[in-house]
Amino acid sequence: MSNPPIGLVLAEPRAFYQSGGSQSQWVEVLVDCPGNSPEQPLDQKLYTYKVPAELDVQPGDILSVPFRAQQLGAIAIRLIDSPPSQLTPDQIKEVDDVITRGYFSPCYWQLLERVARYYCTPLISVIRVALPPGLLSRSQRRIRLNKSAIPNQGDTFVNTTARQLLSVLQAQPNGDYSWQYLQRQVRGAKRGLQDLLKRGWVESYLEPPKGLRPKLQNAVTLVNTGFATDLTERQQEILDVLRRRGGDLWLSELLQICNTNSPIIKKLEEKGYVVIEPRERLRTANEPDIAGDRPKVLTSHQTCALETISSLERYVQVLLHGVTGSGKTEVYLQAIAPILEQRKSALVLVPEIGLTPQLTDRFRAR
Repeated sequence: MSNPPIGLVLAEPRAFYQSGGSQSQWVEVLVDCPGNSPEQPLDQKLYTYKVPAELDVQPGDILSVPFRAQQLGAIAIRLIDSPPSQLTPDQIKEVDDVITRGYFSPCYWQLLERVARYYCTPLISVIRVALPPGLLSRSQRRIRLNKSAIPNQGDTFVNTTARQLLSVLQAQPNGDYSWQYLQRQVRGAKRGLQDLLKRGWVESYLEPPKGLRPKLQNAVTLVNTGFATDLTERQQEILDVLRRRGGDLWLSELLQICNTNSPIIKKLEEKGYVVIEPRERLRTANEPDIAGDRPKVLTSHQTCALETISSLERYVQVLLHGVTGSGKTEVYLQAIAPILEQRKSALVLVPEIGLTPQLTDRFRAR
């Protein structure tokens, strides 16, 4: 009888391997706390915690962990079989609880790992950039009642604190409260919550921070082009400007162009010629009219670079070398122009956010 073939497993960079016979007892987490900045050394960004036997922690879970004198949110990054050698057992605190399971999908982590490999940068640096700022510190842990899972007179089967939690949640029409509020209402709420979570009578979830409200600005739309004799000469001039500009302008722009005031525009609305309504406006830099700019005559080095870039027929990385003010942007502009003429698009990444208005103006001028 022949022996079964021997399989060869090759290790992959940054991969985590765990034997099937043992379970990881420690987890490395990213804690969203003051002072945990990208400028710090890598070993100060990940913190090791012990996983209690009753908890099942997986990468991507949102955890509650003790950090200094407070409880903070943390993201489980990876499981490890042994703690760092420089830490003693009494220095490692336990994970308090799992707030939300699988908040970040495995596919998302695979994408981050791929980015880290591609750009040869530590995975933790990629994670910090990819996650919304303040996700954990500004998010709120909430507890929601699962009414359909609770049997009749189910509160007789649970401990006292769990019964008190149920009472508070059931008094709320939607059975949903912040964990912080519940802790204030019920002493020793954690023990009761664990009981309710195991029974599936409640669920714990993370409510993301509220997003920015859209910026609303009044817009004026021309709705009646049949100008009657009830218009003053000034009102007619304003409507003519609005019609020549496509029949739609921001109120602030119309007031500036016509050197007029809001009551006059409101009077036109009362007469049925225009409609004034709030609309969402993107939070971008101010965009005043910019004088057009024509392509500049290139130097021999710029011409050589442009010809090289334009001759490429497939994806390839190109490094355009030049000091500040040497004319690299002009090469970009002239390389992109024929692409836009073909109704294709180009993506331009700005190295510093402070350069965005300046570079945007250069592109808009073309």
